[in-house]
Formats: sequence, structure tokens, C-alpha cells
Amino acid sequence: MSQLGRARQEPITVDESEVPHEERDAAIRASLAAHGDSGVTPRHTLFYFHGDGDHDDLNEVARRAGFITRGADDATVLETTIPVDAASFAPVSAMMQSWAAAFQLDYDGWECAVVTN
Repeated sequence: MSQLGRARQEPITVDESEVPHEERDAAIRASLAAHGDSGVTPRHTLFYFHGDGDHDDLNEVARRAGFITRGADDATVLETTIPVDAASFAPVSAMMQSWAAAFQLDYDGWECAVVTN
């Protein structure tokens, strides 16, 4: 297994807030696939939240769910090691979106390492 770099969502020319997270997730997976990564191997993955909502409560819930948390007053990054293929990742993506809504934060998406065998 080698890490070739980081895969991140390709730039989107429209307002990202109008693009559903499922499409953003698919764009990141397409970038991974372009590097020969199927997403099934667990890897370090980061999730980004920002805004004036309740970062403290997000951190508490995320820690209880097994995430490492870090951030400042208006930004939180959650870290974990998970597979990111579509089937494995869909429930995690839904959870991130529900946490953003519950804590009145903007969920800005995710990134992970590229992993190939």
C-alpha cells in the first residue's frame, strides 16, 4: 500500500452550497479512482465544519462517536480512519450532514489520502 498524495474535490464552478453532498462525494471518489484508488482500504479522512454554530457540542458528539476533533472558535476538523467507497461512506456523509444541521454549522466536505495496493 502506498500513499500517492491527497485527493480532494475538484474545483466546482457553481456555488458549492447548491451542489448536493452526494455529488461532491462522488467527485472526490472520481479523483481517487483516477489515481487507481477504489476507496475500500481504510485511510485517514478529514471532515470540515465552519460557521457560528455550536462547535463545542459537535466536538463532544464526534468524540463520543470515535472521531478526533480539532479546531478554533469558528472551524472544526474531525478525523478518523475509514474506507471511502460509496457503500461504506454514504452513512458517514449522511451523519456529517445531520451534525451540521443539528449544530447549525456549514459542512464543507472532506478529504483523504490516496491509497493504492
